Amino acid sequence: MKRAVFVLALLSGAPLYPVFAQTFPSKPIELVVHTSAGGGSDLVARTVAEVVAKEKLLPQILVVQNRSGGSGAIAQSYVVSKRGDPYVLLSAAVSVVLSVPIRTGMDVGVDKLHPLGLIGFDLNALTVREDSPYRTVQDLVNAAKANPKTINIGLGSIGATAHFFLYHIERLTGARFNVVSFKSGPDAAVAVLGGHVHATTENLADVLPHVEAKKMRLLGIPSEKRLPALPNAPTMKEQGLDLHIGAGRGFASPAGIPR
Repeated sequence: MKRAVFVLALLSGAPLYPVFAQTFPSKPIELVVHTSAGGGSDLVARTVAEVVAKEKLLPQILVVQNRSGGSGAIAQSYVVSKRGDPYVLLSAAVSVVLSVPIRTGMDVGVDKLHPLGLIGFDLNALTVREDSPYRTVQDLVNAAKANPKTINIGLGSIGATAHFFLYHIERLTGARFNVVSFKSGPDAAVAVLGGHVHATTENLADVLPHVEAKKMRLLGIPSEKRLPALPNAPTMKEQGLDLHIGAGRGFASPAGIPR
């Protein structure tokens, strides 16, 4: 895992092609996102695309394309298939890039991508509907321990940070939840709002609008200390679960492109 993260964090040593570099980019660049619109990676991609256009950082635009499904496998497979093509980029969540080849057995590991850099770290959150009977993390854990596999947790991607978060809650408490997979974090949040699942462990960015609208309640954030912007949201650590989990987000292109 450490080696894979290290590989993602560095630029590859591909050779520089001066003539190609002088003419690049000569057409719009496709920015592929593994979630549906509104997911964490989608928000990052669209924000960056907007800044690039507004600040005229490139003579061409970044066109965001949502290729959701397979918990990231569809988007990653598509980008990997474009080896050598610098006009295709992946809005990458590190956990998804690492988990797809492990889960699927597909030949789409980090060596098939050209990492461009990490841009941020998006914390996860354990969240329920505002009228949920579960007021604390311990309430939810106790229910899952009393009746294993009956508390449904919505996830946007199997193998992503929301899944890691849930796994570590189970590991530390002995509780057993039932995982329900959706196409994206926002879809999982909507499922909580609709009462289709009891809770979600998706990224804070996916649930925050609903929390601010007082339609969802944060039970715990896996951060080292309370967030200044959310002083009333308790951490998992202060509730006995020392966890610090979130999604490293960045960009990658297919392998084989000029540096």
